[in-house]
Amino acid sequence: MNPKDTTPKDKKYLKLIHNNEYYQDVFKKTEKIVSVIFYILNNINIDKKSETHTSNLASKAHFTHENALRTLEVKPAVAQEVLEQFAQSLIGLDSTLRVVSAARVLSPESLTLITSEIRSVLISLRSMLEEEDALQSILFAADSRATAASSPRRIAPAAPKPPAVVGRKSEEVVQDRRTRIMTILEAKSAATIKDISEIVSDISEKTIQRELNTLIEDGVVLRQGERRWSKYVLA
Repeated sequence: MNPKDTTPKDKKYLKLIHNNEYYQDVFKKTEKIVSVIFYILNNINIDKKSETHTSNLASKAHFTHENALRTLEVKPAVAQEVLEQFAQSLIGLDSTLRVVSAARVLSPESLTLITSEIRSVLISLRSMLEEEDALQSILFAADSRATAASSPRRIAPAAPKPPAVVGRKSEEVVQDRRTRIMTILEAKSAATIKDISEIVSDISEKTIQRELNTLIEDGVVLRQGERRWSKYVLA
């Protein structure tokens, strides 16, 4: 791409990525987070029950690191898309950590340590953007959900659903959601929609309800109770 064809928005994202503040507060912190996760995984006694969780977490951590590296060598035309994918991978990693912790594979102390660092990275990234930036909505929603999930009382208003990542296949997104929901049900035996939303913090309660209804229709999940007292279990 000819540098003369670069739009003001492209230049803005490139300037952000090449800023030393971004490198120290976003990229280097992400590398630290990924390193801590792999250190913990290397010191976990893995059995058949925890193998799926640890493998999934390792995959998400590796994916996040790859997305972080992509931001440092991004081309102007795709700078915004790459940054959005990087932010979504951090949000997905946070969600996976909560699922693994719910399955008692990861300690609550480790969960708190790592998710607080992820939130710090997302806040730093958000602070570097202009208020009207499209990426702000993704980061603001992630921060709001992280705050609500860590709070003993969920008094914050429902955050807007983050837009889908450009280029990611919708079928993969749906399958990922359902896999995480079923993993939580396996770990908790029975869970409400609120229970699930507190762990899978990047999915709205309405979306969780829709996915649960589909899983019920497919015969893999059962509903116990009525309306707001409903709990869900694996069939």
